[in-house]
Amino acid sequence: MERLTDQPSKADRLAVAVRDAIRSGDLTPDRLYSAQELGEMFGVSRTPVREALLKLANAGLVRIERNRGARVLHSTEADITEVFTLRLLLEPAATGRAAVDPDFPIGELRAALERMSAHEDDPDAFFRADCDFHDVILRAGGNGRLAEIVLSLRDAITVQGRRSMPGVRGAAQIVAEHRAVADALASGDRERASAAMREHLLSTADVLVGDPAAWRREWERWG
Repeated sequence: MERLTDQPSKADRLAVAVRDAIRSGDLTPDRLYSAQELGEMFGVSRTPVREALLKLANAGLVRIERNRGARVLHSTEADITEVFTLRLLLEPAATGRAAVDPDFPIGELRAALERMSAHEDDPDAFFRADCDFHDVILRAGGNGRLAEIVLSLRDAITVQGRRSMPGVRGAAQIVAEHRAVADALASGDRERASAAMREHLLSTADVLVGDPAAWRREWERWG
């Protein structure tokens, strides 16, 4: 019987590398990339490229076009609204639960926050630290599946999401919002922690949606 391994495959590693290239803007939305072109970019054969593209297509980052390659998708206004509606339904509740978890790793969260603060002039490093911050909260209490769901939601609008990074929205504002979440979690106040995360997500959505006032009114009806 074949032995299983927890080590990521070449296709898994390539999927992460391609996703990071999409996030950084090195791969352009709406452009078609062939398997050969991507293989040359990343120094691999076409087989792992095809496997990686299937993973990214399932995540909604690319669309595979038969015998042509894959096109990096550009999120629509509806995509952004849908993603933030789902995140607002999931993350504030998870943050509230984390606030009353006696084993919550607040030190790990603070470390991610300090990395954000240290990389205010480096959008790529800032974005990674931001993802780490949310991941710590979402994985609290063994919620690995929830963390993967939210990661896939973030990936679905990853290019647009970078518009809320430093230089567009303001690093100080973003760090302050995350610090408010961290302080609320440290206090053990469930309602305060949930509210801080909700306000952070609404502020992020304000940058990305076309009509922030209309978006907030719509969310108030949902929430």
